[in-house]
Amino acid sequence: MSSALASGGGGSLPESAILAIPDSPDAPGKIPQTTMRSHFAHGSQKNLRREAAWSVLTTAGTLGDRMRVGWRRWMIAMGASLLLGALAPAAWAQVSVTIDGNTAYATISLDGNGTTYEADVTIVFDTPLNLSAQSLNLTAELVDPAQIQARLPQDQCPILLGPPCVTVDPSFPVMITVEPPVLPWLFASGFDNSEDGSGSLSFINTYAFEVHTHDLTYTTDSPYRLFKAPLGGNFYDITNDVLEGSVRARGRGPAFSQFLVVSDVRSTCGVALGKIVELDLRILAAAISDGLRGDLLALLTKVQTLLFIDLDAAIASLDALIADIDAHAGTDIANVWRAERDLVNDAGEMNTQAKTLRFTLVRAQAEGLLACLL
Repeated sequence: MSSALASGGGGSLPESAILAIPDSPDAPGKIPQTTMRSHFAHGSQKNLRREAAWSVLTTAGTLGDRMRVGWRRWMIAMGASLLLGALAPAAWAQVSVTIDGNTAYATISLDGNGTTYEADVTIVFDTPLNLSAQSLNLTAELVDPAQIQARLPQDQCPILLGPPCVTVDPSFPVMITVEPPVLPWLFASGFDNSEDGSGSLSFINTYAFEVHTHDLTYTTDSPYRLFKAPLGGNFYDITNDVLEGSVRARGRGPAFSQFLVVSDVRSTCGVALGKIVELDLRILAAAISDGLRGDLLALLTKVQTLLFIDLDAAIASLDALIADIDAHAGTDIANVWRAERDLVNDAGEMNTQAKTLRFTLVRAQAEGLLACLL
């Protein structure tokens, strides 16, 4: 920011000046707030009003007082999500986010209890608008595997005295949060093909999300999966693929919030049936024509019917369903997500559920039909 912009006129700033955001155009002070909630470093900060503007606050107190006031306001204004206060107790974090075209890259390093946990996160968007590190707002923290257990699936597990079927591996207890804020005036940096001047992130259809970590060991039949949850809500499977290197867990998403790599040893066909039910409910809830809804449900019924008979045919029917969703996205099916959270991305949500179902069917195919009958 230039000194002229900060002070409302020409000239340089006085040495004692501190940048701040006024509560109103005539009263410098704390950040102006609205009732809309946004996620800043896992807190309940409020969104900034668009009419707020930068001003210069010159304080008459001691130098120490001015430094404390200026530092507090600087942290809030620039987004405290990447600072140490965002993390779990006894953990130190370094999160670095860079943007290259339609792709966001993040490197994560978390220290806790004498151990360093590291990961690389890659997010590839379909036609993003205003994609930046600030508009993405990606943070990471360590979680207690026992405490997070209540947010993981509890069903479809055999009645045994052993541990739950879906767990967080203590070797990688890292939760990643992506919660784009609504700060339309603060982060606007100009106009080009990927910006509209508002600063708020938006995209169409889905994004591809990958977590790559060497803290976990890959096996051919790897139980690791990528799970997603709304803020504070229950996690569910969005896995599209699991690859070596050491572990690369991939999935797609139509919206944000929190992500975990978990170990899931549930029955593959049991998981598939659960995903079919969820996709069926999502198609019923979508704001689409009855004719299109009927076509999608008919294809999904074929998938379910063929699950225990012919997995090749079941996957072919699912591919037809995915192609149908993609063909109608943006015309007959809403397919936009944006940080204001005022739109429902029906196409993205159905596509996400269909593609994670496909991953599960392919895994069942590798195990053989006999595994589904056990």
